[in-house]
Amino acid sequence: MSNKETAQEVFDSGVENGDSRDTIVVSMVQAGCSLNGAQNFYKEMANEAGISSARIGHKAEALEYIEDSNLDIADDEDRADLKKELQAKFNVAASTSNDYVKAYAKANDIELPSAGFGANPEDQAKIFNWIVKNPDCDKTEFKAFMEEVMGRSSGSIDETWRGIKLARQLAAEGVEFEDAD
Repeated sequence: MSNKETAQEVFDSGVENGDSRDTIVVSMVQAGCSLNGAQNFYKEMANEAGISSARIGHKAEALEYIEDSNLDIADDEDRADLKKELQAKFNVAASTSNDYVKAYAKANDIELPSAGFGANPEDQAKIFNWIVKNPDCDKTEFKAFMEEVMGRSSGSIDETWRGIKLARQLAAEGVEFEDAD
């Protein structure tokens, strides 16, 4: 069986199982393809199957939309409403709509209130409370919560998941933290 035939079998199986692009590429490598070959096979097969792994960017359109909105993005309520509109119009996560607003503000020398580390405090509390109530969750469960309840993007989900994994590893090693409050 050729590398391409092997890659095609792995691709078909991965798509059927709902595996991510990275999982499929790794499986192709494990089946004997080179990493570069696996990436190229995936790209070719995904295109043939009508699956796009490319990001669809809407930044230019979003910035124009913000300009046309005539909202005061320095105002908390206007900015919150605008972020929701951007999410709906461009089918993006909350973090992406926030990035659009920040990019617009920067390009137009508009000073926005600075946010603390990570999510706003209310969102951060929801996420932390969910994690505490679901200490043994797997990534699939966590991802579902973050997408469906919190409206988060894959990058935000992956970053937070890495934090959960690190916290679990530290706890397993007996590392304790003092309460910062």
